[in-house]
Amino acid sequence: MLLPTLVLAFQVTVSVGPGETGVRVERDQDTVSRREARRIPVTDEHRRTAFKDAAARDLLLRARIARMTQDSMLISYDAKSYRRISAGMALRAIARERLAFRAENAARVRWHRDAGAQVEVLGARAVVPLSNEAEEEARGDQREMLAIPYFPGKEQLWIGGEVARAEVDERSLIHPIAEGSEAYYSFATGDSVLMTLPDGKRITLRELRITARQPRWNVIVGSFWFETDRADLVRAVYRLSTPIDIWDVANEESPGSEDEVPGFVRPLLTPMTADITAISVEYGLYEQRFWLPRLHGMEGYARVSFLRVPLRIEERYTYASVNGLDSLTAVPPSVTRTASEMRDSLREAGLDSADVRSAMRAWRAQQDTLATNRRKLECSTSETFTVYQYQHDGALPMALSIPCDDARLVNSADLPASIYDAGEELFGARERDELVKALKMDLQPGWSPQKPTLEYGLAYTRFNRVEGFSTGAELKRTLGSGYTTALGLRGSAADAQLNGDLTLARSNGRTELRGTVYRRLAVSSDFGSPLSFGASVPSLLYARDEGFYHRAWGAELAGTRPMRGGLDWRLFAEQQWTAPVENRWSLFGGANDDRFIPNVTADQGWFYGGAARWRGSRGLDPLGWRLSADVRTEAATGDADYVRGLVEATVSRGLGPVAASLTGAAGTSGGALPAQRHFFLGGLQTVRGQTAGTGYGESFWMSRLEVGTNRTGIRPVVFGDLGWAGPRNGWSEIGRPLSGAGVGASFLDGMIRLDLARGIHPRWQTRLDLYLEARF
Repeated sequence: MLLPTLVLAFQVTVSVGPGETGVRVERDQDTVSRREARRIPVTDEHRRTAFKDAAARDLLLRARIARMTQDSMLISYDAKSYRRISAGMALRAIARERLAFRAENAARVRWHRDAGAQVEVLGARAVVPLSNEAEEEARGDQREMLAIPYFPGKEQLWIGGEVARAEVDERSLIHPIAEGSEAYYSFATGDSVLMTLPDGKRITLRELRITARQPRWNVIVGSFWFETDRADLVRAVYRLSTPIDIWDVANEESPGSEDEVPGFVRPLLTPMTADITAISVEYGLYEQRFWLPRLHGMEGYARVSFLRVPLRIEERYTYASVNGLDSLTAVPPSVTRTASEMRDSLREAGLDSADVRSAMRAWRAQQDTLATNRRKLECSTSETFTVYQYQHDGALPMALSIPCDDARLVNSADLPASIYDAGEELFGARERDELVKALKMDLQPGWSPQKPTLEYGLAYTRFNRVEGFSTGAELKRTLGSGYTTALGLRGSAADAQLNGDLTLARSNGRTELRGTVYRRLAVSSDFGSPLSFGASVPSLLYARDEGFYHRAWGAELAGTRPMRGGLDWRLFAEQQWTAPVENRWSLFGGANDDRFIPNVTADQGWFYGGAARWRGSRGLDPLGWRLSADVRTEAATGDADYVRGLVEATVSRGLGPVAASLTGAAGTSGGALPAQRHFFLGGLQTVRGQTAGTGYGESFWMSRLEVGTNRTGIRPVVFGDLGWAGPRNGWSEIGRPLSGAGVGASFLDGMIRLDLARGIHPRWQTRLDLYLEARF
């Protein structure tokens, strides 16, 4: 459900991969394009308020005509296309993102207006790094998505489907240039740029800033640049005006669908949202006349409960010639029914929906069998086999030539040397980043408060030795102009406390600023995420709560970047005090489980200060070099003046049949450091085998070495940890450090971890732990 939501705007043309014997389009675009559009009628008031200046109105109207007008002078092209799709996975917003899936392909596309497209599939491969096949850089059993640069009627903006529709339709993303967009958007001209061509001709590009009238999931905000002579699109960058609440959208499309979901399911999958934070489209001028796509990029993410799934789609096109093909072998006309035609015939025969689905499954199975037989026959006499496709009501007839030998695809020289290549130069990352900067905080949908939404469930539920069982809910409301408000309430059983927060935030999809007034249970320790669901499981089962806590109430101004790490910061004014241990019950230990450790006794007082945290990483290949770093600083005044900071880095590398990971961290402080801001060592995230809090002080250092097999799906591991914490002037007199060693098993590249650790010093003890979110 997540991936289709994120790529709703990108209904791809065709799916072909190594071993593919036929092509199946699950969401039939012909059916979509034929249905009646749903839209708000454009009124005189809409037309009056849509344009901030007369030039914007003129540019939009001319761009609308140009969008639906095909240049009769464009006869043919010979191009290479490359597409990469990457999906990640993280257990929470600030956790390390792992590459969960990546697929890429390359093709030569020769198109002629009178013949269709001859597509030679040059390369196609995929990798699933979280599986035990991660060391296989290329896999030939994945279906890939081919990118076609142009065909008559192709949508320019990479939005709402592959075929341009003249009118807007609320059932998908609402096109800002289509007929009727004035009811949904406002338009204003921006900057202009003068380009000089090699022959001395000058072209003027003009920016059209487009903003949604109100924040809705299917409207966008963005910056669009048009060539002023013919109003052709040259480049664009845009994003959704607000994240998609998948539950609300599903209920809007099918009223009452929420009632069909079992009552216990929604709390497990709430919140369920998706967001497209940036889409960039760049065109190049060829033969000094034709604007053809050169680069496409999209990034976004989905969230289901505490699981986060970032997604990127990138495309590149290079042209060997434009209008250089005199002729091309025509694609023969289709002699078989399309999926939509077959489905329509079944419905006309009077079959109900269940019978139609059953008949379609049987029909597709039959088509796959026929395609398999055709492939075997062709490959017995040739190195390639051919698949014919007829997309978009015949607007794009294609003959795809695919190598019979999968190895030719996965080892193609037309693909990057490594599937883990970052691709900065491949996709013009610097140019794209400059373009994305146009999505500033002032480029926002209009002010139009929406109905509140309620989030609750597993993502808001936790268990620890202070609160016992605790759960909460958050009521959010999108206001427009990038602003949202949120009211959160949390109740806890053991300490009988009611906490909450009130937040006003503003976001442009990539950066968020927020002001919050709160009363909360705050985390004193620096490692792990003690208040997360993952940390709650061992606490509930066998009293393994390794966090340290204090209570706080006050206010903060904070900033964060939700995408891919970056810098988080906060300015705060808060009162802090002790959070005593109120819960000693665990599932396997009963009502008085003495394995729960004491909590820190906080120094009560008011503190005014700021904190910043920077996180970064390099390397995606779990079997190659990877580096992650975490730097934190904090300073405060008030009832005590102090500063503190720490640096942590982890480097890992595959070495033949084994892989190794080394973590190093150190921190120190200055001033009168409150007890709750000391450094705590011991436990799963620092020195395994030792009880959390065994090491405690104003400074610390820590190292962890792990060696395991070079497989990420299931990786047996041996490890050893060392650490020290003490007074800031005690670095030269550390004595014997904390130590522990053991064996374990890492699953899904550390998303799940099982450790059997033996404490060596100072405590000689054995500990067995099952937990989430390990470094290796």
